[in-house]
Amino acid sequence: MLLAFLLNGICPFGLRILTGIGNGQDILTAYLFYWYLAGFILIILLNWRHICRPTKGQLVVGIGMGAASVGGQLFMGLSMAYGAAGGVVYMLGMGASICIVSCGGVLLFKEHVGIYGKLGILLGLIAAALLAVES
Repeated sequence: MLLAFLLNGICPFGLRILTGIGNGQDILTAYLFYWYLAGFILIILLNWRHICRPTKGQLVVGIGMGAASVGGQLFMGLSMAYGAAGGVVYMLGMGASICIVSCGGVLLFKEHVGIYGKLGILLGLIAAALLAVES
């Protein structure tokens, strides 16, 4: 999961670079396809010895998480390609992700959020807000 979060966080940098040089609309889908294909291959290679048949629930959760990730990256890239400021796009994307994951964990899975979790959520929201500040 840590690797997935790390790679999902790095992907928007490529999106920002592509839109910055004016290629966002042209190669966005190809960039995302190869980015996620490389991530899939990396996960397969890292887990080669421990590959087992996933359960139906694991498949549903994995496909849902993958679709949400691809959709989020795609719409962030399209937003920037059509002129939205990167700071605003990242702020909305990060803020919405933090809120959805936090609320989903508490409401759907009855997770307890301790002091460190609350501080992490607050820090994430502050970081998202700081992305919107232009120098």
